[in-house]
Amino acid sequence: MKMNKFLKGFVCALLVLSTGCAKEEKKETPKKTKKKTEETAQVTHTDITMSFVGDMTLGNYAGQPYDGSFDQEYAKQGNNPDYFLKNVKSVFEQDDLTIANLEGPLTDEENHVIKSFPFKGKKEYAKILTNSSVEAVTVANNHSMDRYQKGMNDTKATLDEYGVGYFGYSKSYIKEVKGIKFGFLGYAFPHAVSDDMKKAINELKKKTDFVIVYYHWGIERNYSPTQGQRDLAHATIDAGANMVVGSHPHVLEGIETYKDSPIVYSLSNFCFGGNRNPSDKDSMIYQQTFHFTNKKITSMEHKIIPCMISSVKYRNNYQPIIATGQDAERILKKVNTIQ
Repeated sequence: MKMNKFLKGFVCALLVLSTGCAKEEKKETPKKTKKKTEETAQVTHTDITMSFVGDMTLGNYAGQPYDGSFDQEYAKQGNNPDYFLKNVKSVFEQDDLTIANLEGPLTDEENHVIKSFPFKGKKEYAKILTNSSVEAVTVANNHSMDRYQKGMNDTKATLDEYGVGYFGYSKSYIKEVKGIKFGFLGYAFPHAVSDDMKKAINELKKKTDFVIVYYHWGIERNYSPTQGQRDLAHATIDAGANMVVGSHPHVLEGIETYKDSPIVYSLSNFCFGGNRNPSDKDSMIYQQTFHFTNKKITSMEHKIIPCMISSVKYRNNYQPIIATGQDAERILKKVNTIQ
């Protein structure tokens, strides 16, 4: 009897010991855990420099005397398209994108609208742009239809053939630069930002990282932007555009910043066949440098490169040149002062 109790107690002790050991072993077995890896978010900084120039009229107007004209200068230079922009080509080659206003059609259409200065240039003049690194143009201006719809169609086909981007009216243009998508719109003399324009800006914003609107507006030879230009520029920024540039007055107007967005009221003439000897030959290359972080604009700064539309002062030889000395000082003062 005592022996049975002893055996029973011994067995119980063994069971307790066995169970305790099992629990102990279970505690000592390390649980499998996933290693947490810290993913460092990649930060990408992108800097892009863009150049803007004003009216480029590559050709003559109907009835213009041939002597001293753009077409004559082209022939005198041996039909060399490199002649016209050779003094500024290096600037355009070093930037990331160059934009101009193409003031007039490139076409062989002889019929023209009845007006004082109906322009046209040879289709081969597109090489003036491509050979000097002008990548895109606006065709929204008061001379784009000087040779009717045929002239406009020829112009677009020619620009396509030579690989020049273009935009204007209902046609937008998207250009990707270093992974950043820029959207361009162009309009001639709108009185306000219409519902269609707002829609175009919003649609372009969905597809791009930065929207620029190029206006043809203002009053010829007026050195001060009108109140209408100012209101339109501000309304365009309010509608979602990131930058506004303009042309048409044929002279320089000032620049300003509205809600951190740059506005350039008039870029003046640049390579301009519309006048054999304009009294005001001042011009500029407006450069904007954009700083993006992860495709979001973080800051911008601009640079004014003062220019003259001719490399000689006594006439227009259609060869823009970078201004120096007193000419440069005068031009910078004009641009940096909004009258």
